[in-house]
Amino acid sequence: MNYLYILFLAFNITNQAATKFTTRTAHVAVFSSSSIMNVEAHNYQVYSTLDKETGKTTFTALIKSFEFKLGLADRAFNNKRLSVVEKPKIFFEGSITNLDDISFDTPGTYPIEMEGILKVWGFTRVMKDTGEVIVAPNGDLEANATLSITIEEESLDKINQLMRQYLPAVINVNTNDLGISRNIDIQVDMTYKNPNS
Repeated sequence: MNYLYILFLAFNITNQAATKFTTRTAHVAVFSSSSIMNVEAHNYQVYSTLDKETGKTTFTALIKSFEFKLGLADRAFNNKRLSVVEKPKIFFEGSITNLDDISFDTPGTYPIEMEGILKVWGFTRVMKDTGEVIVAPNGDLEANATLSITIEEESLDKINQLMRQYLPAVINVNTNDLGISRNIDIQVDMTYKNPNS
């Protein structure tokens, strides 16, 4: 009797684990702009999970792993990547709210609605956004979404101070004018392998 019970538990644990998709190579892109330049940053070392039974999804990214694109300043900036000790991660935890509209067993493209909590630089924001999930014939998943946020003045000051610190003095612009706006778009792209394959 105990043997059958252990087999039953093992089967349930294995079955539950197979509903959770994971990846360590998700992509997060951040876009913003200022009167001087556009700011673009990419991170391809993002850990993400998606549970097809509950719709719960997460992603975590180290700020120091972002690569910045800043036009003429790009080379100098990337030689000194941001090394953030205080609050070094971006973290999102949320759920797909229209889970009943998605068939993870049927190949196709499905629009998704998401809501959750995004934590950046010690601040927490409640997010509601849309995206899509593409189910491949082999059961792999591609998911993407765009998150739009308006950051607080305090966070903006921290980011702009770091930009002034890392941008070289040889750039012929007033460093007081450098920086980003409070409006930031975050594009998230995840590719998950079928856990049952």
